[in-house]
Amino acid sequence: MLNLLDIYKREFGYTKKKFGQHFLTSKQFIDMIAESLASAECRQIVEIGPGCGVLTHAMLEKGASVTAVEIDEDLAEFLPRYLFIYKGFKVINADFMLITEDQLPDGKIAFAGNLPYNVSVDILMHCVKFFHKIEKMTFMFQKEVADRINAKPNNKEYTSLSVITSYFFEKKKLKDISGGQFWPNTKVRSTVLEFYPKERHFSAEKELRFLSFVKNSFMMKRKTLHNNLKSYPNHLEAMEKAGLAANIRGEQMELKDFIRLFEEIDV
Repeated sequence: MLNLLDIYKREFGYTKKKFGQHFLTSKQFIDMIAESLASAECRQIVEIGPGCGVLTHAMLEKGASVTAVEIDEDLAEFLPRYLFIYKGFKVINADFMLITEDQLPDGKIAFAGNLPYNVSVDILMHCVKFFHKIEKMTFMFQKEVADRINAKPNNKEYTSLSVITSYFFEKKKLKDISGGQFWPNTKVRSTVLEFYPKERHFSAEKELRFLSFVKNSFMMKRKTLHNNLKSYPNHLEAMEKAGLAANIRGEQMELKDFIRLFEEIDV
């Protein structure tokens, strides 16, 4: 059985902090994530930051095709040396934030990855640019970030990120993973989330204004929605038409409330 983590340790012996590299070691969790992705109907997976390839290998073993986007030149050279036997494997040595659609496989894809904590939200939102191609996504985040993404109204973790991701996706939590399940170990806990695309409510142009509106609604979290939306001249009238109390806060509103209010504001 190919043990890429052991091979990597022998060849390199360290990870690169500048890329936020922590490699998952637990076969149980690797198999869980691989099964989540390999069950996708499209069978084409784009893995962001494959690291030493333990998840990549597991997905290839399940018959999926994997395009791995790896920013680290050493890893981009390491992976093909051991995964060349899989016809469905390809590696792109690039920063995923600079990836364009013509570099991705044709047709529907599933995104996957243990995302670097410092850029995980940026990567998630960059994936939205390829929304029409996405069948599903399975990502590992720092637990605190995952809690914000997955939060419901009337929760201190509920932010504009919660609302915006709910606009694009149905979300499902798979598992929390302790820092001891990585090499090197980390004190930070991680969470695996699945994302399933849903029908978008607005046209592209209006959608951009809606996303900005949602961010403005949480600009000062302790303030009421009325105070956060003062830059919209008709916001009080719109709130009344939308059936929202004058003292409501953004953290009390569901996605449908934001959509209803925005339709009254953006006329």
